[in-house]
Amino acid sequence: MNHKCIIICESIYNDNTLKIAKAMAQKLGCYCITADEALILNLDDHQTIGLGSGIYFGKHHPKLFEVVEKLNSSEQEVFIFSTRGNPFLGKYHQPLNDALVEKNKKIIGEFSVRGYDETGPWVIIGGGHKGKPDEKDLKKAVRFAQKTMPQHCMPDYYLQVQSKLPISEGEPNSYVIGTNGSSLLLKGDRVTFNHSNCNGCGNCVKVCPLGIIQIEGKKAISKRELDCTLCQLCVVNCKQRAITLHYNWRDAIKVAQRHGKRTSLY
Repeated sequence: MNHKCIIICESIYNDNTLKIAKAMAQKLGCYCITADEALILNLDDHQTIGLGSGIYFGKHHPKLFEVVEKLNSSEQEVFIFSTRGNPFLGKYHQPLNDALVEKNKKIIGEFSVRGYDETGPWVIIGGGHKGKPDEKDLKKAVRFAQKTMPQHCMPDYYLQVQSKLPISEGEPNSYVIGTNGSSLLLKGDRVTFNHSNCNGCGNCVKVCPLGIIQIEGKKAISKRELDCTLCQLCVVNCKQRAITLHYNWRDAIKVAQRHGKRTSLY
């Protein structure tokens, strides 16, 4: 888990902004918390802070300003993000930007996309910007995080494995990787678990549709990783950022071939 960066998001309407925040947090490997949670934490040790919400009456949610007010005047990097009903960014970020500058914070980037809006005149037509933010918007958010904060993005240690073993049914392959003077243990190829990060919480076990993940020795593994449908649910729900999926287009096609005759999840 990346403790150098944290994202604070206040999303009270359709979870528009929360979708963006979670996508960036996944890429950065950091926690995504609410403003109320941030108000009881010490944020001084974080190098980079993300602040985002929907836009309400021309500015961010008031609770984000409470968070900014609590910050000390030490040098920290901050990025601002939002979802909005209006198609143009305009100056919606300016009030929060000004409040952060007063606290001696360095603004390293801003990101905003449209969000589904069903207030005011939009109710007449059943809402504006339906389906937003969509998958393209989430990918834009991930690219923003990667471009703006490459130093915080989670590394994929599996890519450092020089000699990969063939994937087979049964016990997953194990790899030991040296990094920063220490070593970490990876389990699996298609579904790779970083056992240095995994705490055995079992969230991945609960969300896996095909039940291919299990806890063994207080760590998650998959002895049926070839059955993985690449749905990403385990990755998204792993708070420790301990899971990565590895596949190419041939592997993706093999998913359909492998499960072509399946008639049930179980």
